[in-house]
Amino acid sequence: MQLIRLVIIFFVIFATFTGFANEENLSDAEDNFNQGQIFYKNGEFEAAVEEFSKAISQSPKDSRYHHWLAKTYGELAETSGWLKAIRLAGKSKNSLKRAIELDPENIRALTDLMRYYQEAPMFLGGSNRKAKEISIQLEELENKSTHSFDNYHVITGERNS
Repeated sequence: MQLIRLVIIFFVIFATFTGFANEENLSDAEDNFNQGQIFYKNGEFEAAVEEFSKAISQSPKDSRYHHWLAKTYGELAETSGWLKAIRLAGKSKNSLKRAIELDPENIRALTDLMRYYQEAPMFLGGSNRKAKEISIQLEELENKSTHSFDNYHVITGERNS
């Protein structure tokens, strides 16, 4: 009986510490993300890539982290030589796709991927057809959002004056 009690206490303690560790990882990931944004805004893109990559390694399912990493790769690609720019453009596109895979309603990531398809040459994956598909997807999200907002007003009776 005491052995069972000890085992239960052990598992409760283990679960508690595991929960704290997960909260710490999320906090660390958010700290890295925030630091990455600061580096990005200061034009320190290499440092921003490091911070966003750390955030992703700690919390790989956060769409925002992948989106900002993609933006940073894009900025680096614009100031790099051709060979490096080609590699970075591919990383940017892949990070944008991952951000959207994780959150199909991430409007900022969808918009950036649409722009990528519009502006990139074909050999880097540029495609007017794919850009148009994303444009339609964005319109559907906007209509869905507007419809939800209208339903809110019908339910609550509130209106913006």
